[in-house]
Amino acid sequence: MRRGQTSRRDMLQNIAITLLAVSAVLLFIRTQSYMLPQDENFVSNLFQTGSPGTDTSSQPAAAALSAPVRVAVSGTYGRYGDITLSTGDTDQFGRLLSPLLSEALGSGQSFSPCTQTDFLSALSRASVCYDFLQPLPLSVLSMLVGLDNAGESDIQARYVAVSELDGTVSLLVWDGTDTFLQCETAIKASRLQDVISSYELGNAAFAFDLSHSDPVYENISPCSLFVSPMPQFQTLDVSSSAEDTSALLSALGFNPYANTRYTESNGTEVVMEGDQTLRLSPDGYLRYQSGTEPTLSVAKGDEPSLEEAVQGAWELLHTLLAGHLGSAAPYLSQVTQSGDTTVLQFGLHVDGMPIRFADDAPAAEIQLRGSAVLSLSAALRSYTLSGENAAPLPLRQASAIAALDPGKGLSLAYVDDGGSVCELSWLSE
Repeated sequence: MRRGQTSRRDMLQNIAITLLAVSAVLLFIRTQSYMLPQDENFVSNLFQTGSPGTDTSSQPAAAALSAPVRVAVSGTYGRYGDITLSTGDTDQFGRLLSPLLSEALGSGQSFSPCTQTDFLSALSRASVCYDFLQPLPLSVLSMLVGLDNAGESDIQARYVAVSELDGTVSLLVWDGTDTFLQCETAIKASRLQDVISSYELGNAAFAFDLSHSDPVYENISPCSLFVSPMPQFQTLDVSSSAEDTSALLSALGFNPYANTRYTESNGTEVVMEGDQTLRLSPDGYLRYQSGTEPTLSVAKGDEPSLEEAVQGAWELLHTLLAGHLGSAAPYLSQVTQSGDTTVLQFGLHVDGMPIRFADDAPAAEIQLRGSAVLSLSAALRSYTLSGENAAPLPLRQASAIAALDPGKGLSLAYVDDGGSVCELSWLSE
């Protein structure tokens, strides 16, 4: 009987201790809620599950697809232009320009053919024109402004314009060569006017505007955009960034401690694992080749949609090049599909200004069969702003030179000729 009383007393003591502990925790939480009223997730964070020491807030998110874009906003009193934007600029592009394009692409219905005259007339009215530098599928352009499953993959567009006529807002696209298309959207004219009124017009002109007073611009692609005054640019310092190979090997699915490696006579490091091969040249170029049974994939399943393939390839490249590019960022510049094979080419830009290579090669290229990576190449070149002012030719002089090769556009870009400095130059392309 005494033993039963002792057991009952111990049980009551344990219950009391437990209740006191719970009470203490609740009191602590209540105290902290007064001390930290701005942290609405305090309680849930305190009790979150996960392995000890895991910081779930730092888990990497999927890299957002982005690209450089040049924008002209046109109204009654002239044009506003910006040649230093990217779609990843959440302030200058994301606040007004991205939502407008997203609404236009999302509500556009059944494209019909139009002419270059129609397209240029649209730019002469209340409009916003987006130049993505190279033609891309509309579905990919939709991804750049946060739309899923929007736009048509078989329509390529370099220039996209949102324009109003007689109260109807239309979407017009031009691939930069011969294809012009248009359709109506659900955007209200007042919505477009609100965006236009947010900009101070008068600092920009298209080549077709300038051709009225200077015939030299008649030989330049009409939507070449020029701004005045010109923004201040710096030259770029360039260096190779292929010293640390372990992260590159891991990103490509190699064992970073693989012993099957050797160095060729020209200094290229070769790493082999199974029948896949990675080559790293001394001047900072990476070339990966899969074997007969590719093991590296960019998406689930064997037949991803174009959008899934693009997003997966972008994330692979983002992981691969992280820490190697300095101030530069990659962007998708070309998509080519043939059967189950997709080739994705990427360029680089610094603050919206593209970097071109002297041999016109892409900064990176990924070849896919379905979702499997067949080959990958990338320039491991690091770019940093030098602090030295860039001094391209004056516009009038550059235009006179570009007019010798009629029909091409004229725009600014950094040119990487393999040296240690990138100059800013006018390019006719």
